[in-house]
Amino acid sequence: MVSTQEHLTETCFSKQAVDQQLERIFSDPLFASSEILKRFLTFVVEETLSGRANTIKEYTIGTQVLNKSLNFTPQSDAIVRIHAGRLRRALHQYYEYTGKADPICISIPTGSYVPAFSAPQPVVDNEVLIQNIPLLPQKKNIVIAVAPFSQFESDAAKISFTHALGVQLSTELSHTENCSVIAYYTMCRIAKQTIDIKEIAAAVGVQYVFTGDVQFQKDNCRVNIQLIDTSSSEQVWGRTYKKKFSVMKVFDIQDDIVRDVISFVERHGVTGGKEPRIVIATVA
Repeated sequence: MVSTQEHLTETCFSKQAVDQQLERIFSDPLFASSEILKRFLTFVVEETLSGRANTIKEYTIGTQVLNKSLNFTPQSDAIVRIHAGRLRRALHQYYEYTGKADPICISIPTGSYVPAFSAPQPVVDNEVLIQNIPLLPQKKNIVIAVAPFSQFESDAAKISFTHALGVQLSTELSHTENCSVIAYYTMCRIAKQTIDIKEIAAAVGVQYVFTGDVQFQKDNCRVNIQLIDTSSSEQVWGRTYKKKFSVMKVFDIQDDIVRDVISFVERHGVTGGKEPRIVIATVA
């Protein structure tokens, strides 16, 4: 078994420094309102720093963090995987905004429940010319992208929600048939330089772009999503989602919206049919 000191030497961070980083993370609204996420992250971090990383399994997390019974079977109950996914997304959102200047980055790599500790990545210069952004291989019939959603908020949790919605939609679209998806962070870089649909299309060879905006009013949010044909700048599909907004429900809201958009794409294709047509609907 790896000793605590050996493991800390490998990570280059002291236990005190990691504990302080956990305090920073847990003060963020994304975590402050979720005891499960706090317990999950605390458990895997403490087990790792204590030299017991090899014991961090679905079963131990289920029984020791999620209060599952001793006959808990991960093969038939995906509760640990569900919360692990939410934890990964919450950490990603935290470090995108509130924690972007923190001295320690804690992540849960996909395929494992053992946390990784790293120093923050250097800031990339955003003054990158569009023509220098490489094109992605176009292996499928249609090339699509998700442009960052507009929002006019100063609240970190709302900014994070808006950004994460774009990330999740882009990720899920990449799993659909017949669609190649331009990397979301490439689109973020392009969006800082131009908002012209035809310039975006020329830069990365994209045929359709999902875009929109998120509006907040007290405890309500309205998400408008449009699908644009870049060859004609026509809106071929649109939908408005009205949701009760709460920091405790951000993942549920994101999941509902993304699931509905993906369902539409899987049923009708990106254009909504054989020919582009405008489809506008409102979903509560």
